[in-house]
Amino acid sequence: MTARPGPANAMLRLHVLGPFRLCDAANRPIALRSRKAQALLALLAISPRGERTRVWLRDKLWSTSDERRSSTNLRQILFELRRDIGPMADRAMDFGPQTLSLRAGRVWVDHQAIEADPALFHSLGLNEATELLEGLDIGDPEFEDWLSLERGLWADRADRLSSTQPPAPEPQRRAIPAPTAEGSQGRRVSLALLKSVLHGADSLGLHLADRLVEGIANSIRELQPVRILDLRDQNGSVEDLLASASTEFYCRLRLLRIGDSVTLTFFVHRVSRMALEWSQSIQCRIDDLIAYDGRVIQGFVAQNVDRLVRTLLENIPEEQPEGDVLRSGYAAMNLIFRMNDDALAKAMTLLDQPAMARSPLHAALRSYIASFHVGDNIGPYTDETRELLRSDIAGNMAPSPFNSIALASLGHVLGYVFHEFEASGAVLEQAIRLNPAQAFAWDHFALNKIYTGDFRAAQLAAERAAFLGAYSPISFSYETTLAMASTLAGDYDRAVIAARRALQIQPRSNAALRYLMIAHSARGERAEAEATRDRLLMLDPDFIDPEVQELRFGSKIVRASQPVTTELRKLLDR
Repeated sequence: MTARPGPANAMLRLHVLGPFRLCDAANRPIALRSRKAQALLALLAISPRGERTRVWLRDKLWSTSDERRSSTNLRQILFELRRDIGPMADRAMDFGPQTLSLRAGRVWVDHQAIEADPALFHSLGLNEATELLEGLDIGDPEFEDWLSLERGLWADRADRLSSTQPPAPEPQRRAIPAPTAEGSQGRRVSLALLKSVLHGADSLGLHLADRLVEGIANSIRELQPVRILDLRDQNGSVEDLLASASTEFYCRLRLLRIGDSVTLTFFVHRVSRMALEWSQSIQCRIDDLIAYDGRVIQGFVAQNVDRLVRTLLENIPEEQPEGDVLRSGYAAMNLIFRMNDDALAKAMTLLDQPAMARSPLHAALRSYIASFHVGDNIGPYTDETRELLRSDIAGNMAPSPFNSIALASLGHVLGYVFHEFEASGAVLEQAIRLNPAQAFAWDHFALNKIYTGDFRAAQLAAERAAFLGAYSPISFSYETTLAMASTLAGDYDRAVIAARRALQIQPRSNAALRYLMIAHSARGERAEAEATRDRLLMLDPDFIDPEVQELRFGSKIVRASQPVTTELRKLLDR
């Protein structure tokens, strides 16, 4: 460690827990006039051995400057450090040509001292609310990232120390009240959006950043009933500001622009830990960001949505009365794609909750389940239920104009169950326009193109869905659709890859097995095709019947696709 608690030869005492403070051996404050100088000492103090390379320090303190300029800036800061600390600087620090370090035993650091002796936590007047480097901000994105990570690590450590070590009787501090049960529950149902951080960007950058954040927020709302608190504008809603006091997660986007290159970072902060929960970054060109509908930007939105939804759901207490309602839409979608009667029944139970009777998503998913009563013949499906379903779709379409998942669900049923492909395509196009980052909408648009025989368009849409939904729990479904479209478009290599990916996640996906079998056979891989056929027949023995084959593939595909009929005949005519 850089410093041990109270070494006899310590010349400097450095406090990084709470506000930054530097003192001499007699505990007299030493004022550092530059915040960058404070940040540099903090970077050294919290390093594993009290040492960092000059290159690493330049990257954290001047990340947007070139090498020559950042080197000049570092030399200036070191000059200011020596000036403010005086002769002790060269005795307490090592200013090497490649590295900078705190000399072992010459600098006492509270952060390291507590690691050596946890009993110091309370004797130094610290508690679980003490923040690392409180209020230190130098405006550099790399330093901000480093500080967010270190604050999270310290917050976890402070929680453990505050619970395991007895509090010191002095100094007396007012206890921080624990959150009430009501407040704890409230934190799980809302998400706060903070103003974006811009570096090297203008008003256009702010507009683009806001559009990206709103795309993530709107996609979250499509999946579960989360209240979005918009704190980006100081003149925003007073209700949102008040509600934010009990919000657990805050989100912020950082945009760094250098020339035509843009780095986007999405941060999710957790209030109870006063720490960064996670962050994700991408690099793109400013033109990609302006266009917005490209794969790079949509993929960034989709990936953050999938991760943020899981974060929110994982933090809904099991005992919370409305917990099932909050989880229901996302959970029902996952259950629907488990491919068995029991899972579908559980999904319907979730979707039938009275509290969500008016939810457009829940109503649309209830209708969507009907499509599973057709393809693989799961469950009953009569003329009476067909009429009821048609009535439900008509009633559910109007309340769903701004939910792309709901629209995609209803549009799919129109095409798949009722064969109204033109109307289905129009609804699915509306879903894509509404949210071009929604993999579920692209996937069902691809299915519509399959049913109408436009296999190349289907493959392009399916590739977009598989890309956007790569981190989704139902990603196997998107890969299955890609395998279908690729097979029908004659791209058998792509079909095999997609089908294998789907089966790795969901081995019971009969659709993936059917198209993998056809693709292997079309590539002349007879042994692999027959092995896949045998595996399929074990799961679906009725598939040996030509009428069932037509039902599973769809009559239009079996009759219109020469490769499918040819390869089926090779493998199943006995």
